[in-house]
Amino acid sequence: MKKTKYEFGDLRVIFGEGVKEDLMARGKEVFIDEIHRLVESFGNKLLMTKAAGPIDFTNKTSGISILLDMQWESDDSAVVYVQQVNLDNPQPAAVVE
Repeated sequence: MKKTKYEFGDLRVIFGEGVKEDLMARGKEVFIDEIHRLVESFGNKLLMTKAAGPIDFTNKTSGISILLDMQWESDDSAVVYVQQVNLDNPQPAAVVE
């Protein structure tokens, strides 16, 4: 677990119980780093907007989703818990003709 400093505060990303293990069991250990980088990429916006509670990100093209839970430790420090990564029901990309 590492803390990243942003303009609007500090953010830690923590994978919930079983999430890492599930991804690794599927041979998706590279997804762990990708998910961490994804959350970090919009971390400053999360801090700036003071987001809190459950956040569901679903890719409309693929159907892959990530469930996060953002909790504040102080006015300028938050933790994002990665609670679920759903790779089971991806939808095929729409074909544009």
